[in-house]
Amino acid sequence: MVPDLSKIPDSPGVYLMKDNTGDIIYVGKAISLIKRVRSYFHSSASQIPKTRVLVKQIDDIEFIVTDTEIDALVLEANLIKKYKPRYNVRLKDDKRYPYVKVTINEKFPRIFLTRRRLMDDALYFGPYTNSRAIRSTLEVISKLFLLRRCKKPIVPGKTRPCLNYHIKRCMAPCKGSMDEEEYNRRVMKAVRFLKGDTAGLLKELEVKMYALAANQEYEAAGEVRDQIEGLKCLTEQQIATSGIEDRDVIAAVADGSTVYLQIFFIRHGSMVGKADFTLVDSEGSADVPAALAVFIKQYYQDSPIPPEILVQHEIPEKELISGWLGQRTGREVKIQVPFRVEKKKIMEMCIRNAEMAMRIAKMEKGPSESSKIALNELKDVLSLDKLPQHIEGFDISNISGTNAVGSMVVFEDGMPANDKYRQHNIRTVKGIDDFAMMAEVVSRRYSRLLKENRSLPDLILIDGGPGQVGAAKSSLDALGLDIPLIGLAKRFEHIITPRKGPKEVIILPKSSPALKLLMRIRDEAHRFAVTSHRRRRSATLTHSQLDAIPGIGPGKKKLLIEHFGSVENIKSASLDDMMKVKGISKKIAERIHEYLNA
Repeated sequence: MVPDLSKIPDSPGVYLMKDNTGDIIYVGKAISLIKRVRSYFHSSASQIPKTRVLVKQIDDIEFIVTDTEIDALVLEANLIKKYKPRYNVRLKDDKRYPYVKVTINEKFPRIFLTRRRLMDDALYFGPYTNSRAIRSTLEVISKLFLLRRCKKPIVPGKTRPCLNYHIKRCMAPCKGSMDEEEYNRRVMKAVRFLKGDTAGLLKELEVKMYALAANQEYEAAGEVRDQIEGLKCLTEQQIATSGIEDRDVIAAVADGSTVYLQIFFIRHGSMVGKADFTLVDSEGSADVPAALAVFIKQYYQDSPIPPEILVQHEIPEKELISGWLGQRTGREVKIQVPFRVEKKKIMEMCIRNAEMAMRIAKMEKGPSESSKIALNELKDVLSLDKLPQHIEGFDISNISGTNAVGSMVVFEDGMPANDKYRQHNIRTVKGIDDFAMMAEVVSRRYSRLLKENRSLPDLILIDGGPGQVGAAKSSLDALGLDIPLIGLAKRFEHIITPRKGPKEVIILPKSSPALKLLMRIRDEAHRFAVTSHRRRRSATLTHSQLDAIPGIGPGKKKLLIEHFGSVENIKSASLDDMMKVKGISKKIAERIHEYLNA
């Protein structure tokens, strides 16, 4: 059924396609929204396999009108990064290069290193390929500007400063002795420095130093002098400033639906670093020129932009993307295919490195001889109709039924396919019921695959015994699916099948390649479940009603949550029960009870 298109205007903007669950599955931009959206439902478009699959999933289309096509391009890139739609080509950086983050969206901003760029209104600088160099830079910034890097709450008079204050790396605003206006001036100086405005900052500091000296404030003048010397030293070491011979060289090679990209950083005419990335098109084969355009749009959202970007092919929308980059930098940015000999040579080297990265990735992902032996043995032992090349493993992780998480890992040709792992937060099961939780996760996974008309696994492995296997089987039966299903019990490493009778348990020798592969999948599902559960539990511990109660710090909050499982359970607990938790006195217990039940 074609969604209602009557309200979509003939204007530039971004369109968001949703499935029947309300999830955003594709984000696109257009100079004319109505013309672009209508094109998806023409017979010619439906001949393209990826478009045909996408159109089948569309239940609703939302749109956002922009003033210009460049505005639409920027918004499209931001929304793709935020929602990670299934049918968009997405940039994947396995190495997670570090950024410098400045939390200008909070009082007394922090400055620290992070490997995740969030849509949280903070300032990000990077990514940096040399983590050692940027860590050194942060250390110098700490000495110069004394900005906080820890997460201590700002509670003047009630917080004890951390070690950074005592070693003169922070002014300790948590102590309440730091003027907020002066602190923010220091933050802006650090930001200017990270943006490369060292000359202006040095001049400003020199004027301040002479003024302090003229007023005979020699100690303060000495501190500013030290800042100037530190900045000069660091400026000499920096190599990322823009100059005449600054450029990025980008090459890409495709292998099916994956594009391997290599980027060389040329500064002052010399190569100072490189980085490798992958772009994944989950549906269909990738096109290199289009992939280069997607990469440039996503990468330069928050990375330094040189005056020139060299690519091996002409890319779609080159003028539009160049205009956007020029708007961001305030100067012309050229995107071009190299034609001079010296530029061609470095492009050829960049292409060779991209090809090498692809070969290495294929070697790492390709099935080894031992994997082939294990898969063939599994096929024989389990009497499967075909080789189990695609195996999915499940596990459940929870503590006292709280923050329960189900994990799903995928092994292809005996090797983990990490990008296909999925985490499922348990929605319908309350309390401790691993069987019901397993049934929910299996049901959600395969009902989704059926709805999206995607391929099913050759084998399902459950971490557990007959109870968990039976629960998973009931979910498959309810969906009308007959997928081979087994469990692996931890204690004796016996293979459990849903069949009743002598073949319900299969015992393989510990030396069996098939058993070793199953144990590896089971252990990986368990590791992923525990990691996901820990992440979810940490989020619960990080933000809760307990934060507002005086005397309850991170340590006590963690102990309370781990003991009771949730804030609701703490709310209904008696004073005696609360006092059983280490560090909770009668006075604190009364305070908690009074606050939560107010």
